[in-house]
Amino acid sequence: MEESRYSGVPHHILMKGSAVGRLNAPWRKVLHLARRKIIRKGQSVDIRTSLSGPDGRSCFYYVVSGKIRLSYVSRNGEERTILYAGPDTLMNVPSVLVGDEDNTLVTCTEDAEVALFDAALLSDEAFAAQYPDLMINLVHSLCVHMVIHSQRLAESSLSNSVAQVCRVVLELSDRHGGKEKFSPEMTQQELALLLGMHRTTLTRILCRLRESGVLGRFTRHELEILDRARLAELAKSF
Repeated sequence: MEESRYSGVPHHILMKGSAVGRLNAPWRKVLHLARRKIIRKGQSVDIRTSLSGPDGRSCFYYVVSGKIRLSYVSRNGEERTILYAGPDTLMNVPSVLVGDEDNTLVTCTEDAEVALFDAALLSDEAFAAQYPDLMINLVHSLCVHMVIHSQRLAESSLSNSVAQVCRVVLELSDRHGGKEKFSPEMTQQELALLLGMHRTTLTRILCRLRESGVLGRFTRHELEILDRARLAELAKSF
């Protein structure tokens, strides 16, 4: 897999529909500066209260192991999944930098260990001077997150629901070398949350795709593409 010579970020993470991971692996060398915390599968935590320092100071965090779902909660209480993050990923950096942590929720889709860094580290000139490679890596990973968010926002406003589902399936297939049968590593419920649609809406779309011979099984461990050409055609529709 080709990687950027500047950041070490694999190009394949620039995907609009699944999870990010391994963006910030170089930060493992400074985990001794962080405080570890275990979050159990299914547990949801408020960033400001549960992922902060002992004195209540803001923290950004590094996913050591496991998988988390990052969601945005609107003022009326509606929740929208932003993305899924796996190991070796820094999270909550933009929120602590601009002081906007109240509307973000973290939910573990499997047991996870996170390392909490004091937010003050992001403005520590001595740290930046000692670890310029980490700061460069952080800038590049933030750009990746920005591109993912921008692409998803554009797609949600321009695409119909069927096209969104088909594009995500194609992207997942591409991640697995273009295979017609592979493990998507996410449930239908997780996909529905990621696309911002109701589970029943996704179920209807998948049923239509199965009935038309485009897709076969779709479980957490198996997704089957029966007609890739038609799937690609539908993914381009608006």
